[in-house]
Amino acid sequence: MSGIAKSYEKVLRKELRAHGAWWPVTNIIEIGSYGFFRGGVFEPVGNIKKDYPDIPLDIKTSPELKNLNFSSEGTKSLKFNIDGELVASFADLGDADASLKFEFSKKNSIVLKADEISLTQIENAREVALALATKSDWKKKYKVVFGTYIGNQCLVICAREAGSEFILNASAEILEQIDGGKVEGGFSYTSSNNSTFDAIGKSGVIGIKLFKLNWLSGEINVLAADQVTENNILFEDNLGIDSEEDLEDDF
Repeated sequence: MSGIAKSYEKVLRKELRAHGAWWPVTNIIEIGSYGFFRGGVFEPVGNIKKDYPDIPLDIKTSPELKNLNFSSEGTKSLKFNIDGELVASFADLGDADASLKFEFSKKNSIVLKADEISLTQIENAREVALALATKSDWKKKYKVVFGTYIGNQCLVICAREAGSEFILNASAEILEQIDGGKVEGGFSYTSSNNSTFDAIGKSGVIGIKLFKLNWLSGEINVLAADQVTENNILFEDNLGIDSEEDLEDDF
């Protein structure tokens, strides 16, 4: 796993108790995707909905919305008015041009802001798992995405190199919204180097919840969850945020 992908994984584990969906927002992961970890990154190889259409998926989206506002240690957020003067807030600048600058003093730094994050998941996970257990072509290493955290019009900036800078230019009103995690309206941006990944104003999957079949018991192990439910599904209470073992490949 690359350093920046590992940093993102740790952020999602800490903030949402979920695995990181890499690349954030721009990936092709969806509910029912299955695959394995390679290089510490989840790689989908198929989807239950397409490959096993006989298995019904009870998919629901939680009405509760979360928000997320995270910046890595050593990351500075600076606000400037149209004259390039440092200001404490965009609130008094109205619709005048302004800029929002992020300075990353450490490598593999993350800024993740989302005013709205929704959770969509498979409610009948145990039923799906038992159905998969009857499939002769199902591989032990496969993990199933039974939950997706989707960020709506979010801001994601990932900087690989220390000393990177990222600047957003827009009206102060728009920048105030962006700083709060909701990207609407026109803006432009510049980056100090090519080692910065960004997803600005887009909506997509930022985190995933996974389960895998437990072949010994006939039940399933659920990853990236923090509670025990009925129906004999086993949840992990601790994702081991700093455990290298948790990031090993499925081979």
